[in-house]
Amino acid sequence: MCRLSLCWYSIFCKQNFVGFIFGGFHLFVDGYIAFAWFWIYHIFHLELAVLSNFMARIPDKIKSIDGSRETLKLAVRITDLWFVGTPNKFEQAEMVIVDSEGDQIHVVCKADHLKSWKADLKENSTYVMHNFKVVKNDGQFRVCEHEYKLAFIGVTIVREVDLHELPFKEFRFVEFGNVVAGNFVVGLLVDIIGVVDQVLFQHVSSKNTRVVFRMKDLSGEVLSCTLWENYCMQFLAYLNERGNDGPIVIILTHARIKDAQGSYLASVSNSFKASKLLINEPILEIQEFRERLLDLGVKVSPVLPPGDQGSSQLSRGSQLSSKDAFLSKVEAKTIYEINGISEDVVCVTVGTISKIVMNNHSWCYPACVQCHRKTDIQTGPFTCGCGKNNDQPVLRYRVEVMVSQNNDSSKFLLWDRECAELIGQTADEVNRVKIEDGDVDLNASPQAVDRLLGYVLAFKACSKIDASNVDCNNATHPECDSL
Repeated sequence: MCRLSLCWYSIFCKQNFVGFIFGGFHLFVDGYIAFAWFWIYHIFHLELAVLSNFMARIPDKIKSIDGSRETLKLAVRITDLWFVGTPNKFEQAEMVIVDSEGDQIHVVCKADHLKSWKADLKENSTYVMHNFKVVKNDGQFRVCEHEYKLAFIGVTIVREVDLHELPFKEFRFVEFGNVVAGNFVVGLLVDIIGVVDQVLFQHVSSKNTRVVFRMKDLSGEVLSCTLWENYCMQFLAYLNERGNDGPIVIILTHARIKDAQGSYLASVSNSFKASKLLINEPILEIQEFRERLLDLGVKVSPVLPPGDQGSSQLSRGSQLSSKDAFLSKVEAKTIYEINGISEDVVCVTVGTISKIVMNNHSWCYPACVQCHRKTDIQTGPFTCGCGKNNDQPVLRYRVEVMVSQNNDSSKFLLWDRECAELIGQTADEVNRVKIEDGDVDLNASPQAVDRLLGYVLAFKACSKIDASNVDCNNATHPECDSL
């Protein structure tokens, strides 16, 4: 027992291998060689394991990055990756990485380093990365909440490693109600998910391509969304091909929030390159949203207004009449000439909206959600003459304007589709803001209507039409259309 105790004493006194041999020698002398070398083998390997743990550097946690050091080691997954600039010239990579605890940080690889690493950077792959420049995350728009972001430098190391336990991208959806109420971090990009409620405006040209539509979340809250350029084209292409396949649920990542300004409500739009647009994709988040949408009975308007339901090539024009259809078989005239015409004629003119004209009609009228037909029902359910059962009437624009050209002027009517496009809000949205401001009477003209002033538009007019006598029950009004 004394000799055995001596062996253990030598081990715990950190005599290491010499101690092992010493203890082993005594045990060998006493005939305990098998038992001694069993312990020598296992304890020796235990010492090596402890030593290797001291030698192997443990990865840093993203949340611990505070700018105090840049000799970082990170075990991460790239959850988002996008490229900004001209490929192979002035291009940089930007990405979001996540560690084992789910914390995220924004990383930038500028053009001078991208050539070395572009082929190695892949979305959803996992890596061990070393050495970054740590800078403040204080740009106008931020993709992560982290106080800092990382930049590649000359000694940055990126090594792809199989770290399957690292989490994949987790969407961080915002509630529409919080956006509308102003409860958000200014400049922080967000993820949104919602069902398309109605397309309000679309325009495709060589200089400007965008689409504006309303979305609803599962609470029924409405939010306006604008998609620009390639995102717009992706949305319109889907609408053309599969727009009648049922509810359109979209996810927009890294969306920008535009704060409310005056009577303009807060809205969202895509980022220049960072956003991803997912439309009815077969992913869990969209599938669950669709199921809950049905369970909660959230009401959704037709994606396209009634006058546009037959459109088959939305991506080639705006929600207003296309130029070709607008100008076909009509004569261009000045307002002075139109005022002097005594026969029936359809013509086109260009003028500036100089005044909102008040008459015996309000700026809007209650109507069927499907056919735009006017109803006397102010609130509550009703069945329209078209057969549509309505839970509530919807408000449609009907605004009479004075259009000026040089020293001449004439009255024109703008209807719901045109006003919603030009104002940027539906009549119901404008009325809701007006009520919140204390004007509860429907006939009180909202401030938002003044946004029409100053627009220079092309108008198609029928010279014999008296604007005050046009039937609101007619959903299409070519006699006072605009481009």
